[in-house]
Amino acid sequence: MIKHVTRASGTGIVAAFMSLAVTGLAACGGASEDGPSKTAKTIKMTLTEQGCSPAKLSTPSGPVTFAVANGGTGDVSEMELKNAGGIILGERENIVSGLSGTFSLSLKPGRYVMNCPNGDKEDNGVLVVTANQASTANQASTANAPSVALLHKAVVGYREYVRRETGALLRGTHAFVAALQQGNLERAEALFGPVRRHYEAIEPVAESFGDLDPAIDARINDVPSVKLWTGFHRIEQILWVKSTTHGTAPYAKKLLADVVTLNDRVQTLDYQAPQLANGAVELLNEVANSKITGEEDRYSHTDLSDFEGNLTGARVAFEHLRPALTAQGDGSLGSEIATRFAAVQQGLDVYRRNTPLGFAYYGSLTQSDRRRFAQQVDALAEPLSTVAARVAG
Repeated sequence: MIKHVTRASGTGIVAAFMSLAVTGLAACGGASEDGPSKTAKTIKMTLTEQGCSPAKLSTPSGPVTFAVANGGTGDVSEMELKNAGGIILGERENIVSGLSGTFSLSLKPGRYVMNCPNGDKEDNGVLVVTANQASTANQASTANAPSVALLHKAVVGYREYVRRETGALLRGTHAFVAALQQGNLERAEALFGPVRRHYEAIEPVAESFGDLDPAIDARINDVPSVKLWTGFHRIEQILWVKSTTHGTAPYAKKLLADVVTLNDRVQTLDYQAPQLANGAVELLNEVANSKITGEEDRYSHTDLSDFEGNLTGARVAFEHLRPALTAQGDGSLGSEIATRFAAVQQGLDVYRRNTPLGFAYYGSLTQSDRRRFAQQVDALAEPLSTVAARVAG
């Protein structure tokens, strides 16, 4: 089993943009940087060398905002909340020393696991959520509110989107693996970026299954040993560094099996509205905290295709939530976010090319290009990061 390693945020250009990225950009699992909703209970968590602190908590059911701060540890920079089945419901990454962040969820009564990866012990915390009669009464009185029905519709629509994307990912992976098995280097390289785009569009969903995401998509610096490295990027290194398909067979076989598992699991996965917003911000965080450096697809330089997948997935999640935002009086926020999505898409479209990838290779971007794109992503992430708390309850 691979020990959880939080994806590195990179150096160089990321450091230059850090002040931008943390202003309004939620990390994995989402956030609301301008605070929780008026009805949300706020739980303050501190990341320590031991893990999550406090390690035992109780809270009434309903909307909850987790305010996560780094207590000075260099090893622990993330908090996850899991249900009893081990599914990650929400998380906040890249909380390094001196930084803090939040994520919001609506929690039902039950026992939840708090995990702060790379602490002394995995899954070191327990959160007990008790029945909240006031919250239950309030939910009953508003059960017919338009926004409630629209949020349900958003969840159903997004679930279908995820199923379509994982289906497309599975079909593409079959074709990619077939090219590898046939020794067709040119076709395998041509398929790499377009197939991965489907994964990038729903990556927060894959990350909710713990070790499944690193098995499929880990980079070499995400694993403690190269012997444990599998997935798309393991194959990418062989294709572009060694210019051969030789040696990819075991990784191709495992990749296909893992994508089959992902496709099977999403068929029965349930969501809640804040998770859609959380995931949308997480996808933008993928761009601003790692992909902007070019380190994601460091061998193939197909990063802009990943950008497209991340941006599309984030926009789809937001578009499903937008009618509910309008119904509850947040229409101006929805319009602002939509305008900023359009600006980021326009900035990305500049790099479209008539190739199998559909985009220029990342090396063709200057640092000025990257800086401008990061600023556009940050301008979008700032208002988007407020949505999770607004739809939590």
